[in-house]
Amino acid sequence: MTDIPPPPHRKDPAWEAAMDWLFRVQESPDDVEVQQALSAWLREAPEHLRAYRKAEKVWGLAGTVMSSPTFDCEIPPSPPVLPAATLLLPRPRQRRRWLRRTGIGGALAACLLVLGLLDWQGLSADYHSPTGEHRQVTLADGSSVDLDSGAAIDVQFNDDKRTVILLRGQAFFDVKSQPERPFEVHAESVKVTVTGTAFAVEYAPGTIEVSVARGSVRAADQRHPDRPEQALKPGQGVRFARLGDAVQALQLPVEQIAAWRQWQMLVIDQPLSTVVERLRQYQPGLILLNDTALGDRRITAALDLHSPHEALRVAIAPLQAKVTRIGPYVLRITPD
Repeated sequence: MTDIPPPPHRKDPAWEAAMDWLFRVQESPDDVEVQQALSAWLREAPEHLRAYRKAEKVWGLAGTVMSSPTFDCEIPPSPPVLPAATLLLPRPRQRRRWLRRTGIGGALAACLLVLGLLDWQGLSADYHSPTGEHRQVTLADGSSVDLDSGAAIDVQFNDDKRTVILLRGQAFFDVKSQPERPFEVHAESVKVTVTGTAFAVEYAPGTIEVSVARGSVRAADQRHPDRPEQALKPGQGVRFARLGDAVQALQLPVEQIAAWRQWQMLVIDQPLSTVVERLRQYQPGLILLNDTALGDRRITAALDLHSPHEALRVAIAPLQAKVTRIGPYVLRITPD
């Protein structure tokens, strides 16, 4: 199977949308409007087509017979992923009955098993936390790191400096003071320098955020070496845009810093799409949201991270939307 490329990380918006489109095609294989809408989406950007083709291949790796629509745009054909004998599809009415009987959710669950096996970044990291779990790591110098669900770090210590690279997710650091041996955290272009303190770093889809619970840190975006470092004290934070130059100062209660450690998520006037991105770290599978207008709706809520399904239900309650469970590993959000 070396010719099958691994799928993108499940937080990739194009990947999430591709899986949602694949589900809609399998659900309604003879719906011309669905096929036309999918064709239009595929033409919007090259990454849409790449994500959809990878989604098809992962579906095939799960050993599931798949309906493939005929597109009205130029799309290279997908290679067959099953032996020829298994590609003898029943007629449309029989196929619909077959899909109901076997359950699309089961097929998606199998796809997600493949996705879990292909988490190369998590497996290659020095430390990572599985989906839906927290993990505390004690480093060689006695410092501790709390890893949020799905977070991953690499550790590089030497005689002169202690360095941790946050590869993804959120982490809370409680650093042992060694003034002669600085402790640095790197998240993409952002560098945080401390001697002894407690602080949180969040590697989000569009931003990198640093907030201090105790002591002080210096945070800098290394893309702009001419800018002064941000000096942060307890209750202060800074949010750097990963694309662009935006920098936002934050002021927040110390007890709300890294609230995820108490399995809480505090949402204040945020788009539903941002909340969904956050909850995807806790759902062992997929959360599908393929409605831009719905994703732009803003909410304020206190959510319990123990149950992503219940958290989503609470979040969308005021938005006239619904969340549907498809098998054990897929949640789908649609307008009600």
